[in-house]
Amino acid sequence: MNTYKKKIQMAGPTLTLDPDKSTRSDLYNSLMEGICEIKYTKNGKEEIKSCTLKKVHMEEGKINDWVDYGYEKDILVVWDMNGDEWRGGSWIQIPISRVTFFEQLTGIPR
Repeated sequence: MNTYKKKIQMAGPTLTLDPDKSTRSDLYNSLMEGICEIKYTKNGKEEIKSCTLKKVHMEEGKINDWVDYGYEKDILVVWDMNGDEWRGGSWIQIPISRVTFFEQLTGIPR
């Protein structure tokens, strides 16, 4: 069975970070600037999420809901742009050690 996947080309520059060489702060800074694509493994399968921490992309009533997750050193708490497609987005947790690819797609100066 052939599956078709369309390659998306961004109009502006993107920034790819190496998850093995980037700090937690590097990842969070990119998430605060715009939308990022994060690939990570979950239960042995690759997941791809479009995530951000930029408030303009979040549901107004859920902006501060991230505090419900508490702080864990090795976990990214991010707004998944497609998390709950019926409502819009949702907060998710991604273990930093499972991130295999990280690219900032928006919010990069030209």
